[in-house]
Amino acid sequence: MEIDRVLYPVTSLGPGDRLVIWVIGCGRRCAGCANPELWHKDAGKNISVNDLVRMIKEAASDKPIDGVTITGGDPLDQTDELCILLQSLREITCDIIMYTGYIYDEAAGKIPAALWEVINQCVSVLIDGPYVDALNDNSCVLRGSANQKIIFLDESKRGIYTEYLKNGRTIQNVYYKDKMISVGIHSKEISYGD
Repeated sequence: MEIDRVLYPVTSLGPGDRLVIWVIGCGRRCAGCANPELWHKDAGKNISVNDLVRMIKEAASDKPIDGVTITGGDPLDQTDELCILLQSLREITCDIIMYTGYIYDEAAGKIPAALWEVINQCVSVLIDGPYVDALNDNSCVLRGSANQKIIFLDESKRGIYTEYLKNGRTIQNVYYKDKMISVGIHSKEISYGD
């Protein structure tokens, strides 16, 4: 599975101390995307799902992981490996957020039924839809733009997310590979480059 980075603990992309995975590859390429460097596949960053899960379990043995957030790129561009990963992550946490540029019904028609069922069973909260720069405002907590929906695939998580969303957008600065990365949902006034 092509992965750009994994960070832990992150508090700006969901409730609790979360492990966040940024996947590589996105065919949507939304204007104003916060992560255009993740659009193009990079075989040099391929890691087996087993190795990735082993590293995540090692991190969880030192400090419990409250949840996992998967973003990118678009996770649905690597659906086969994503589903294997999701099933393994459910052994670590029952709270998984996944971002996709596909609208829910569009994704349901794109993904083979058996894989779509795995996604619906393993993901707690799906944030769907393409990023639209003109619809980015600070009221969109956990979403880049107002057209995107927060879909509770696990209704039991609605309460903790309702509380989390009351806090508004938060940004967390993390040092990674000798550079600072700003993690969270940013306002459109921030320039990400071309």
